[in-house]
Amino acid sequence: IVTCGGLCPGLNAVIRELTKMLRAYGVKTVYGIRGGYNGCKREEDWVDLNDEVVQTIHMKGGSILVSDRGNPPPAEVAEILRRCGIRQFFVLGGDGTHNGAFAIYKELVKSGHECAVVGVPKTIDNDIQVIDRSFGFRTACTEAEKAIESA
Repeated sequence: IVTCGGLCPGLNAVIRELTKMLRAYGVKTVYGIRGGYNGCKREEDWVDLNDEVVQTIHMKGGSILVSDRGNPPPAEVAEILRRCGIRQFFVLGGDGTHNGAFAIYKELVKSGHECAVVGVPKTIDNDIQVIDRSFGFRTACTEAEKAIESA
């Protein structure tokens, strides 16, 4: 699981619930990658998201995985995922992040490594095609309203 782009409310809750659901379906090891796509290149930044780690993260702001906006070459990320035997790659982010996820997926296909790349829409801009609203958007609007009303 990796979080990319800017922070928005709800990231830790999504990380927690995704981890718990994967475990419920029998996935033995769930890695969280610190530092966005750049963290994919540094295996020492991968953390085992076990039940103890995710138990109360939904009560914290930000992302325990430290979101980042960097974009290493998709072929490099795909090679690391292949080498580490990753079969499911969950990417939380906005439109740019999903474009990067698709580029990584294409590189995985080229390499012959079978890996599901799953995009979880997250944006305060609400600019991801096909969905009506992503988490983070409502909070951004509410906070903007408060700022306008107090001016």
